[in-house]
Amino acid sequence: MRATIVLPAVLLLWVSVSALGNATPVVSNIRVSQRADESKLVDIWYDLADADGDACTIWVAISGDNGVTWSVPALTLVGHIGANMTAGTNKHVVWDAGADMPGKRGTYRARVLASDGKGLGPMVMVAAGAFPYQNNTSKPVHCDAFMIDKFEVTNLFYCQFLNDADPAGDHWYNGDWEIRRHGNAGSYTYSVAPGKENYPVRYVSAYDAEAFAAWRSSIEGGTFRLPTEQEWEKAAGWDPVEQKMYTYGYHSNSIDQTWCNYNNYYGGPTLVGYFNGTDPRKDAKSYYGCYDMSGNVWEWTSSIYSGTSRVVRGGDWDDIASICQASSRLYYTPSSRNKGIGFRLVLDLE
Repeated sequence: MRATIVLPAVLLLWVSVSALGNATPVVSNIRVSQRADESKLVDIWYDLADADGDACTIWVAISGDNGVTWSVPALTLVGHIGANMTAGTNKHVVWDAGADMPGKRGTYRARVLASDGKGLGPMVMVAAGAFPYQNNTSKPVHCDAFMIDKFEVTNLFYCQFLNDADPAGDHWYNGDWEIRRHGNAGSYTYSVAPGKENYPVRYVSAYDAEAFAAWRSSIEGGTFRLPTEQEWEKAAGWDPVEQKMYTYGYHSNSIDQTWCNYNNYYGGPTLVGYFNGTDPRKDAKSYYGCYDMSGNVWEWTSSIYSGTSRVVRGGDWDDIASICQASSRLYYTPSSRNKGIGFRLVLDLE
């Protein structure tokens, strides 16, 4: 006797062409089918083109509500998925739907996303699913799938925004003069101090970060925004395969100066992605591939701490180890511009 089918024989299809705001990679000719045996495996085929011949990163997201949200926890994906995928036809991904959704059945949409890393900022995908927010295993918190910046927003990236959208100087602050302002009000231009291009932007308020997100949405398409603190914490510390929350934002429970920038060891912020495995530094990224989620600079979230105060996460270069834990929380008024606060953005999978 056949076992209960987890999915319908044919899945509906959602094609994502050149996701993540970069027009170069194109995903096309997606075909999806559930195997007719008892395996509950789903085969996903697609073609990938990139005019520049760049290697791409491929993600797959699954929706159970006709594309309203992408909240199905699709974790057991193997094949032509992940980093360094070259262009070609009949790329093949296998999804173990039975393992991810035991006993479930229904109609689902599959979305294939591609990036060649040449958008304004590289992003990684955090798959949908629950995790023990604030280490509370009795009340896990669910997050839909989302994209998140791999690195903290840099001075160079923020300067692009200022030059393109802020001639009045509303979202600029002199800070340590890493971003410099020129000219007169109403026609200001901006430049980055030599050598500071790839350091994290600082002295930005939550309002500045939200204005940057709105600008990036208009440039790249999609909806960019600050992460909730739950999304931020999941991207920093959660490993869905091991079902384990790591203490620090780089897949480790230990800390020293080879893992992250803290305790004023480096005397100030370091380049984004500085801890990339170059000796003697560890390759300090989270399970999902995010860098600098412990130390370097605090990062704004959209979450309210109390009143109007916003939650910031991650600690900065001058904080002690316990403050740099993935679960640590601090707060500032959203108008604060602080030498130790920057941000990264998320992108909704619409």
